[in-house]
Amino acid sequence: MKKWSWWIGLTILAIVLGFVQWRYPLPTGTLNVQIAGVVVLAVAVAVDLPLSYGTFILWTISMMLGNVNEWWTAVPVLFALVAVSLVLKWHSRLDLHFTHTQAINFGLIAGACQLVGMLVIVAVQAMLATGQWDDFVTILRVSVPAALLGGLLVCLLLPPATLLVRHFTEEPQEPDSNKNE
Repeated sequence: MKKWSWWIGLTILAIVLGFVQWRYPLPTGTLNVQIAGVVVLAVAVAVDLPLSYGTFILWTISMMLGNVNEWWTAVPVLFALVAVSLVLKWHSRLDLHFTHTQAINFGLIAGACQLVGMLVIVAVQAMLATGQWDDFVTILRVSVPAALLGGLLVCLLLPPATLLVRHFTEEPQEPDSNKNE
């Protein structure tokens, strides 16, 4: 029951944070830096991995229905979510203690995936919009600060958010009675 209440609360928070974003103008349009992706990734590590995909789907649908963003804005978050899922081996156990080092590592992995995902989206947009190599490199160079901002935000905000939620959702470990024998 505790897991479900945290999931519902964090999903609502992700939907609300879907409307908070930084817009970075580019020649091919705007690059949006999402904060809600941090909440989606925190659900993956701290609550339950399959539920994080539900949070991602609800966040993306509400973002598109609210006419806030296009579908491609959610692609870097999905890329980071799949990478975190692969590291977790598609299962997040709440009976194991989660250390600070693990949280920082997950933040670094998710931030790097967010950075690469945003740059790939901009590269595809630049190639579709211009079709010229010179313009492509210029647009990619202009988009690096916004992509770096998105990656660094995930790197810095995911570990404390994960540790905070994990503190309340972690199941206590039972002492091993066979150790003394």
